[in-house]
Amino acid sequence: MEHTIEFKLDHNNRGSFFINKDDKQIAELDFDLKDNVLNAFHTGVRKELEGQGIAAKLFDKLVEYARENNYKIIPSCSYILVKFRRRPDDFADVWQRMEDEPTGAACGIPGK
Repeated sequence: MEHTIEFKLDHNNRGSFFINKDDKQIAELDFDLKDNVLNAFHTGVRKELEGQGIAAKLFDKLVEYARENNYKIIPSCSYILVKFRRRPDDFADVWQRMEDEPTGAACGIPGK
């Protein structure tokens, strides 16, 4: 099943890539944008849809967006951090490396 990824960025520079199905949000990747840096702090997919590659598609869209806009990404979300660490050379152009690397602990799935 093909999912359409939508995008929003509010006046506070809080953004999201997300997928809706039947008027319900089924997946999201949330970030804050400041000084050309995307702090990606949450990725979530509804439980019944896990394991279908949906989070990976959101991740790919985030990386594409960062590259198109010359942004860097701070992987505060554990999912994004793992993706970066698995293939660091593939994401060196967008990964905002820091002395105090994020642990990924910011990512959590609030009760839905």
